[in-house]
Amino acid sequence: MAVAEAPCPNPYFPLENGLKLTYRAGRSSELTLSTQGVTAVPEGVKGLLAVELKGKRGETEAFCTSEGVRTGLGGLEGTLLSASGMQVEVVSSEGVVVPPSVNMVPGSVWRNSLSVKMQPPESAKMPGMVIATTFDKEATVVGEEEVTVGAGTFKAVKVKNTTTARASRPGAKGRQIDSFIWFAPGVGIIKVSTGDSTDLELLKVDRPVAAQKAPVANKKATKKL
Repeated sequence: MAVAEAPCPNPYFPLENGLKLTYRAGRSSELTLSTQGVTAVPEGVKGLLAVELKGKRGETEAFCTSEGVRTGLGGLEGTLLSASGMQVEVVSSEGVVVPPSVNMVPGSVWRNSLSVKMQPPESAKMPGMVIATTFDKEATVVGEEEVTVGAGTFKAVKVKNTTTARASRPGAKGRQIDSFIWFAPGVGIIKVSTGDSTDLELLKVDRPVAAQKAPVANKKATKKL
């Protein structure tokens, strides 16, 4: 009789205490995602997900449960916005960032939605201006691929995201964007691309010393730990 896999930690978005992922964002910027303060809760585990980009930092709570991984800022988009320098207020958030690992199979679909109010910092030219935006996303698992990034070569799950961004007002027309994201088991996000451009590419994986003995992806990636 097969033993059911525990839902947490989720291998495609591991909330591992002390895990730090360094990416190249765009052409030259460096972005880091790190998890801290991970503790067990009745539903699974929770921790703090922090992002740093161009000297700015944002953070949000993240939770892993039997329903998948979700964050207080509604996913990767909201977390990145928190490091943009804008003041971000979440109006509503539904759905998960990543479903349970058993659902990460070709053809699987999940949806999430995030509505936010963003306000430029006081030092901006238009302080006090409020931008209300809603992001509706549908994610579909395409299949498995072997992907080479700066951190090494990984066997990853490729997911297509169709995101519609629109002003949060009745009748507002949305702008639809298709992108792809690759998740490697035990690591998480290793690449994000829109069209022909790579938005995020994993450069380095840092883990606590106690966890480095466990295999992460492959030999090339391990050498960079």
